[in-house]
Amino acid sequence: MATFARVVELGAFSRAAKALGLTTSSVSQHVRALELSLQATLLNRSTRKLSLTEAGTLFYKHCSHIVMAASEAEQSIAVLNNEMVGELRIAVSSFMSTQYLIPALRDFIRHNPRIKLRFEVADHNIDLIDQRIDLALRAGRNRQPGDIFLTHFSDVLCAAPSYLESRPPIHSPVDLLHHDFLLFNPHGEPSFLEFSNEASGTVRVRLQARISANHARSLRFLAVDGHGIVRLLENKADDDLKAGRLMRVLPEWSLGGFDVYVTVRHRDNMPAKVRQCLEHIQHYFDRSPRPGVAAPASS
Repeated sequence: MATFARVVELGAFSRAAKALGLTTSSVSQHVRALELSLQATLLNRSTRKLSLTEAGTLFYKHCSHIVMAASEAEQSIAVLNNEMVGELRIAVSSFMSTQYLIPALRDFIRHNPRIKLRFEVADHNIDLIDQRIDLALRAGRNRQPGDIFLTHFSDVLCAAPSYLESRPPIHSPVDLLHHDFLLFNPHGEPSFLEFSNEASGTVRVRLQARISANHARSLRFLAVDGHGIVRLLENKADDDLKAGRLMRVLPEWSLGGFDVYVTVRHRDNMPAKVRQCLEHIQHYFDRSPRPGVAAPASS
């Protein structure tokens, strides 16, 4: 329909072809296919010029409206992509939402009143396409090409002193097989821990959890209450370790930690609102000496 409208406006297949970047035969085929579909002749063709039939005159009016509407739609999308307006959907886990994402977006929210933010908070990875998520703030070991690295979190094994005093001593990772483990397992699959140190190399242990949950904070409370050994981010266990509510298990072994990164849906032609939101998140992690502690408000 757009090709037919262009032929009518320019009065020749050749001129329409040049304007559209097509061959003359291709333009002619488009128009012919349209006529076959409508079962009507739209153009009177002669060696000198083209003229519209009665059906062609009627059809062109509709075509011109549709072409104009399509052009306006393209312009509106261009405005949406380049202006700070519309909806922005962000996926984030529960603990990262309040401690990292919201502090990172403090100024972004304040300075962009025409953007409607929607946080999808879940302790499992949401499909960005299915849920129309623009970007996701994540922590894990499954960073993919194209994901944007922010920082690295160390992790620790720990347990309450009351638990450790009542159970056999732990000298190596394999000793964990004889202990109760509190497992953060949002996806339900078996959990493997990979330990390493300079003296012994790498040891991989598959753990059978006594208690599992998709909420890390619940597991932390269970550990403090003496129900088993838990793996926590170091900055989440720091206060309990200092207060003596938890003690490190196998402190001479390293677990490898987790990457913190952003996954974006719009890798190409990223809308301005997504790009600026990402920049605020990156700036927060870059300037914060201790990620997770809210940086002071900017003046």
